Amino acid sequence: MKQFLLSFVYTADVQHAANVPEQTAVLHDDWIQHAGVQLMWLLLAVFVLQLIIWIRARLSRGTYSDEEVERTDPLYLAYLHSKGRIKLRDTLASLFALTRIGVLSVRIEQAKRRYREDKYAPDATLEYRHEHPAAEVAADEKELIQWLLKDYGFGNRKFRLDALAGPSSKLSSQSEEMQHYHRKERALRQGIQRWASRVRENRDWEGLVRTPIPLRLLVGIVFPLLWVLTGALCLNDDLSIGEGISLGASLLLWLFALIRIRVRWPFHTAGVGLLIAITLAEPNDPGGTGVVILAVLLTLLIRLLLPVREIAPSARDLAASINRWRRRYKKGIPADRMVEPAETLEQMLQTSLVLRVGSRCTRRTNWGLFQDHADYELRRLVQLKSGKTGVPPESTLLQAPLLRLALYLREEYRPLLAAEYPYERLNYIASSLESGSFGGSSVYSDSSDTNGKRYSRDHDGDHSGGHDHVTNGGDSGSAGDSGGGGD
Repeated sequence: MKQFLLSFVYTADVQHAANVPEQTAVLHDDWIQHAGVQLMWLLLAVFVLQLIIWIRARLSRGTYSDEEVERTDPLYLAYLHSKGRIKLRDTLASLFALTRIGVLSVRIEQAKRRYREDKYAPDATLEYRHEHPAAEVAADEKELIQWLLKDYGFGNRKFRLDALAGPSSKLSSQSEEMQHYHRKERALRQGIQRWASRVRENRDWEGLVRTPIPLRLLVGIVFPLLWVLTGALCLNDDLSIGEGISLGASLLLWLFALIRIRVRWPFHTAGVGLLIAITLAEPNDPGGTGVVILAVLLTLLIRLLLPVREIAPSARDLAASINRWRRRYKKGIPADRMVEPAETLEQMLQTSLVLRVGSRCTRRTNWGLFQDHADYELRRLVQLKSGKTGVPPESTLLQAPLLRLALYLREEYRPLLAAEYPYERLNYIASSLESGSFGGSSVYSDSSDTNGKRYSRDHDGDHSGGHDHVTNGGDSGSAGDSGGGGD
């Protein structure tokens, strides 16, 4: 009996020892595939969640009325709409806020000669005057006024937007002048960064915009899991030098992406590094390899779809109202609001410019409804036709310069280009537009345009980019952009 038991134990040990390599291999193959499948389910859940959030945001209309949106601080509207990214064109929002309280006044003047002769530039520009130097304003607004008056102003009392404009088409072909404008551009970026920091510090808006939690999970947790699975596949086939370099580079790029989580390219480059490592490995587990490759591709796709910024819950209602206002008014001012007084209509145009739909709103508005408006001056202006200059005639509507400009240039493709032009890189690509090779863009020519100016459809005002040119104490020589009225 004893000998039989010893023989049975010996036989079981031998069989167990013989099955250990096979079980280990099966376990090694299965855990990679099993983990990859679970990870793919997680990624699909993130994708569905993000889709639901996007649909909900599109359907949300907000509880703020159109009038409440228009009365909100223009810079606050711009900050929420751009989700915390403050650019040069957002200084326009701060200037509007200062004009509403009477610290600045704005009037329409002729642009400098080189811009009037440029078919891509407007004939008019906005001129701001400092009416109440001793008025109480916020620290960032005071810094903005001092900055503009000092660097672009004339006599420390006024400045013009064409002082911020880039080179004309003629100057853009001269290398020396372009170097000068590039220096101005670098100086402007530094000034904008200082002003943006002062805005966030003074107004305590930093908590209004944050990084979404799904993006943090994707970068901080999902990618390390993918890196581990890829490393396991490579180790299963004896890690080579190429695979090690790819894995190491992916790890370094992931660390950079973790620090700069809102920048997409480090994360996507790290994902490409994982795909290269898998390709070089040629593992013997086709099931696990396919699952990991699909997980990496799905991760890169979700990273493209995920927003890098989101509005905090305390401001989401206003943000939804802003988006509703923008969707409605980019089709033009509604007919039921065309009976409003000139001051209210001016605020509508200011809000449309702040939300990047200024010219589109103006162009699609039925200004003929002013024929029956209660204000005689509005009825008179709507009957006037555009002349040879972009400057509208004198009017009693001194507090509504944008409204006067919109009525005077209502037949143009870009009626409010005088307020938008200084913030765009339009003349850097003028030669490409003339040759028709810039992205297949078409050039629009209005039959009623007496100046023969043409504007590109690629610059419809519905975009987030901004112009990046600046004067640093005024241009010198032929490129002079000081705030004065000279050419």
